[in-house]
Amino acid sequence: MQILDNLLYQKEPLQKILIMLYNHFKKLYFCKLALNLHKDVAISLGLKPNQTFLVNKYKKQASYFTDEELEKTLNEFINLDYNSKIGKIDLDIGLRSILCQGDVVPRQKNVPQTIY
Repeated sequence: MQILDNLLYQKEPLQKILIMLYNHFKKLYFCKLALNLHKDVAISLGLKPNQTFLVNKYKKQASYFTDEELEKTLNEFINLDYNSKIGKIDLDIGLRSILCQGDVVPRQKNVPQTIY
């Protein structure tokens, strides 16, 4: 939550934060699917040759979540985006609600709280 507050303090738009989080969790989900299907993660994520170092970071971060947790989180981001655009929910409150849930916070100890 502190990272979100810092981004808001730096005047980052909420919509941009939502998009960054959605894209990151989508990459983790695709990484997890590629591993489950024994596919090349770099190709599945569309990484360029100079970005292959990211594969191990995505693998490690994806290992902290189940497939269901990642899928649920992605759906929550999609629903938040839609509901904020039609005026059903405030984007700030919705983001905080999703981030406070256990599915977004890694369940293992000694896990860095930064998103790469």
